[in-house]
This record gives sequence, C-alpha cells and structure tokens, in this order.
Amino acid sequence: MAYNWEGDLILQDCAIDKKRYIIGSKRPITTDIREWISFGDNIIMKKILSNLREKHGLPATKKPGDFDRRAVVIWRLIARQIQYVHDTTQYKKDDFWLFPPETWQIRRGDCEDGSFLLASLLIASGISPFCVRVVLGMAFDGSGKSLGGHCWPIYKNEAGIWCILESTLDAVPYSMPEADELAEVGRTFRYAPLYCFNGHHLWEIFSSEPDESGKGKLDKYFRARKKRADMTKARGFFFRTYQTTILAQRRKDAKKE
Repeated sequence: MAYNWEGDLILQDCAIDKKRYIIGSKRPITTDIREWISFGDNIIMKKILSNLREKHGLPATKKPGDFDRRAVVIWRLIARQIQYVHDTTQYKKDDFWLFPPETWQIRRGDCEDGSFLLASLLIASGISPFCVRVVLGMAFDGSGKSLGGHCWPIYKNEAGIWCILESTLDAVPYSMPEADELAEVGRTFRYAPLYCFNGHHLWEIFSSEPDESGKGKLDKYFRARKKRADMTKARGFFFRTYQTTILAQRRKDAKKE
C-alpha cells in the first residue's frame, strides 16, 4: 500500500504525557514530541558528526550523492554503536523516551530512542529536516498478524524517494530500502505508518478514508504500543523481506528490461 510518508494532516496538539518524569518521583511531565529531534546545536551531537567526518568519511560538501552518503554513514553508526534493547528488558519500567544525547551516552535504547538519535543526526549533518521524519506506526508479519507498535526513521533520498532507515538493526543493507516496498501487504515484515514528525510538525498519515482519521493526538499509536514490537526477533524478518524478496524482484525486473 502506498502512503503519503510526508504526512497528510498537521496535528496542532504535539503534547504527550508519561514519557518523561520528574527526577526522583513518578510524576510525569508533559512534553512536546518535536523536542526529541531538535538537537542540531548540541555539543555532543557535533562531536559525533566531527568524528564521523574525520574517521568514517561523512561528507561535508553538497555534491550529488553526498546527502545519501551522509544518511548511510549515520545509519551504519547507529547500527554498530547503539544496542537495541526491548522495553521488557530495559532498566526502565515504563515506556520512557530518551533524548538523543542520552541514548548516545548509554549506547542502548528501544526503537524510539534509536530513531530519535538517528533522525537528529541526519538533520544535524545538514540534511533538510523536511527530508527526515520519525514514523510512529505498527509492524506486521507475512500473515497479517500485528507484531505491535513500532517506531522508525525515514529519509527522502536524492531521487525523491522515501526510504526506511530501521534504527534497531545490528548491520545495515547495502542500499536504502524504499518505504513503499516495505509497506506492501503480504511482506514477511511490513510497516504500517500512523503518524510522523520532525522538529517542526507532527502529522497524521491516513491509511483509509480521511474522515476516519484525525480524531486524536497519537491515540492510535499509543494503543498499538501496549503491545510493543520486539525487533530482537523481527529483525530477521526485515532482512528476509528486503534482501531475499524485494532485491531479488528488482534483479528479475532489471533482466527483463
């Protein structure tokens, strides 16, 4: 199914509850969701990018291909340096969201934590924030069974195609998966977006008729997150879907041409 990955409807209420707490108490603090990817001037983020430029070839120029190269280098860093930890085994009891510098300091986190860090680094590297989103949605297996709520970053590449940069992987594929391909019904692992945001806006993504949407701030995602997708198990589905199925079909189509 094709989605409008840029978002269909801007939601004016960006406040969320019970993702941050007052230190030393269980009292939740209401937070603007956009704050989780607003770290372009943070000294920790700058040091990460400086190290990537010096040691890992992160482009500093704006030549053709440089922005896609930036996305791949940063995606690979998150895969190698951030350990994915499902909420049920994490030290936190509730679904506590870490800010990007915090995730980098402890080198671990769940799908939201890794996604916020990856998206923030993409934007801090000079990629337009309107070519970056963090998506809140659901994951499904090949039989259509819900694996639970999930969060992932997307990046609009230089060809204008939205790609999914799954933040929970230990290694990344050699090319960026197109979002529409990974959202097709019947895949071994399928993404279904509900909302997306960057540091400027929060959008709802319609999966059906518009009059069935727009009825609540992130309600559908938080209901889905009551069952949280465990990517420790699902990462194998991701690679089988992309490398075995999608890339194989691309090669067959290329031969026909």
